[in-house]
Amino acid sequence: MLFNSIEFLFFFLPITLSIFLALKNFGYGKSAMVFIGLASLFFYGWWDIRYLALLLTSVILNYYIGRQLSKKHMAKFFLILGISGNIICLAWFKYFNFFLDNLNYILSYNVSVEAIILPLGISFFTFQQIAYLVDAYKGKTEESNFIEYLVFVTFFPQLIAGPIVHHKTMMPQFHNHSVTNYNWTKSCIGLLLFSFGLFKKVMIADTLAGYGSPIYSAAELGNSISFIEGWAASLSYTLQLYFDFSGYSDMAIGLGLLFGIRIPNNFFSPYKATNIIDFWKRWHITLSTFLKDYLYIPLGGNRHGKSRRYINLMITMLLGGLWHGANWTFVLWGALHGIYLIINHAWRKVFPSLLKGNVFVTILSWFITIIAVVVSWVIFRCENISAAFEILSAMFGMNSLSFPKDDGSIGALQSLDVFYIIAVCTLLVLFAPNGLQIISAAEGMDEKKWHSFTLNKKWLTATVIILSVTLYFIVYHMNRISEFIYFQF
Repeated sequence: MLFNSIEFLFFFLPITLSIFLALKNFGYGKSAMVFIGLASLFFYGWWDIRYLALLLTSVILNYYIGRQLSKKHMAKFFLILGISGNIICLAWFKYFNFFLDNLNYILSYNVSVEAIILPLGISFFTFQQIAYLVDAYKGKTEESNFIEYLVFVTFFPQLIAGPIVHHKTMMPQFHNHSVTNYNWTKSCIGLLLFSFGLFKKVMIADTLAGYGSPIYSAAELGNSISFIEGWAASLSYTLQLYFDFSGYSDMAIGLGLLFGIRIPNNFFSPYKATNIIDFWKRWHITLSTFLKDYLYIPLGGNRHGKSRRYINLMITMLLGGLWHGANWTFVLWGALHGIYLIINHAWRKVFPSLLKGNVFVTILSWFITIIAVVVSWVIFRCENISAAFEILSAMFGMNSLSFPKDDGSIGALQSLDVFYIIAVCTLLVLFAPNGLQIISAAEGMDEKKWHSFTLNKKWLTATVIILSVTLYFIVYHMNRISEFIYFQF
């Protein structure tokens, strides 16, 4: 079930929220938690009920192993068992076909099996539970009942595409939900944030997809791409991904607030970054944190000299790329960002204060960073490496420098109108505040500021207008409803 679908917006969400509020209002806080758990399972099963058993099995086994870890009896054995089980499950569903295809290619075999369908959200709930097991082994988790753990893993706003939430951040909130209080201010803020996110996805990201996708498809079919088409495709997708992912992040946080749960921020204006290190502090924040805390630091981090640090960075980014999908383009994308980070760290070592106070150098640094990111997104977007190199070759003038003919051969790019849309969207990215800044009037949404926030008429009016226009557009263009990009990971 998609956040931008008719089923979710007009049936699942209002019904689920109404029942939840009724239970809370009549003093059944614990029952409300049970209901949210069941509703989240229904939400997941709507996609394919066969994989509901996989999700439940994963939750039950990890909860049991976590309890054993908290008892400290045979803790190391249970930790290895739990992590291995999660990784094997993820590898089977996500990477088995990829492994078999490459083995067939290398050994000239022709072994074939029925394609394994990737369960929705498996990368997110697997990483989330691995982090829980590691923390339980280190004694950093608190005792919780099964219902709280079930909601921790399956809470529908973050189940499908993150963020990868942390036990210490979420579990106390679920535990406190057993009482009957409900914060209506948070709920109103959540509705506003959800409205902004829905608008980004439906009105901006999906519109940009109509320009870039046909060009990428043409490249994947082996067609030659011109200079203008290459830049139109790469910039369209760069902005599409931005508004798609930031829209989803806003919607997830907004939905969480409707139910009184504060989901961690996962996205904070990454295209404003002036270097790749800063970019990864802003893009997919919870994945970056997971990779740092549970992979980069255990590998040794920066504790064993520069060479080892750079090796650890490359390993982390390679695995981070592979986490996104079973394709060599993701591995190449991860390797490219590993190289970017190594160069960035080395540059900081040689020129530690070059950017301080120098506006020209800061602007140049931002430009280099955004071009590097755009190049990497081309590889990330393409289904195969040859298509990626076709687009990149076009962008850097190795193909035709002529304007594309308006002959409909690549349907979406029949004029240069796309660049006007790209320009407007770029200005929004660079100069408009992000969703959290609009609501909190600060960078992030500090819990200390909740009580000082006053919902006035202008915020309420903005919410009603944005939500109404977007819902009308969704109903009017039901055939345009599309998945969020990160659903495939």
